[in-house]
Amino acid sequence: MRQLLRSKLVYPIVILILLCVLILALLIRWQAPPSDSAIAQAAETPAGGEVSEESFGGLEAWTRPATTDPREFALAYSRAIWTYNTSVHGYYEWRDAVSVFADPTDPPEGPRIARSMLPYAEQWEQLKLHNGRAEVTSITADSTPELKVLERDPRAPAGWHGYVVRGTQTSVVDDQVSVAQRQVTVGVVCLPRCKFWSATAEGPR
Repeated sequence: MRQLLRSKLVYPIVILILLCVLILALLIRWQAPPSDSAIAQAAETPAGGEVSEESFGGLEAWTRPATTDPREFALAYSRAIWTYNTSVHGYYEWRDAVSVFADPTDPPEGPRIARSMLPYAEQWEQLKLHNGRAEVTSITADSTPELKVLERDPRAPAGWHGYVVRGTQTSVVDDQVSVAQRQVTVGVVCLPRCKFWSATAEGPR
């Protein structure tokens, strides 16, 4: 009985910690002014900051949607960080594709935060040695009362929305299949076209 009660307490505590981390990250980003180098680099970025999937030799799941729907954008970003195939593409192709979801006027912080959900290069090399690949299904995006409060925060960027995205990731390593539940909290800004703002969660394995 004690173990059962303890397990029931663990999940709300973990969720609360993740939300606190997200709130702290958002407050830091909302209060930080853009640097001169960021503005200069943004001027060299193509309109929309988008690069086609063919430019990366990547997967269809990596495509950044040209949408005004924040939920759709959060789903697309999460799908991109949970989908890979080491026999088809390289690690830096994946990083570049995920970076494209970021705010093109906020380099280098935006792209860096977007790809922070990916595994490290060393982890990728291990996956590659074992022909690792993964895809995600049953993916959903939901808001929470806490995220709704953040949306109404006067310090929030105009058009900001937050979602807890969940999905079932099926991974194959050395032909051994494993299934894991994934979760990431994603912040999106739509004015009206959507762009990545922030994320906090575990990365794919």
